[in-house]
Amino acid sequence: MKGKEGEDMLANRIKSLFLSSALLVGISGVTGVATAVEIGEKAPDFTLASTTGKDISLSEFLGKKYVLIEFYGADFAPV
Repeated sequence: MKGKEGEDMLANRIKSLFLSSALLVGISGVTGVATAVEIGEKAPDFTLASTTGKDISLSEFLGKKYVLIEFYGADFAPV
């Protein structure tokens, strides 16, 4: 491929590479680094919707009782 068609393909590849790089940099700047909580460390506070629909945070249970936190990796509903 020579001439105008080759230049257009090269320009499109450069644009794609630039946009992909910009997206990658944007995503990495927004997301924090997730670290595991070790045994004995205090769990970070978070807030989620409860089964009743109201928001509930982990800190609401501080000093009250034991708390079991279980996260499901998949939905068990039929597809």
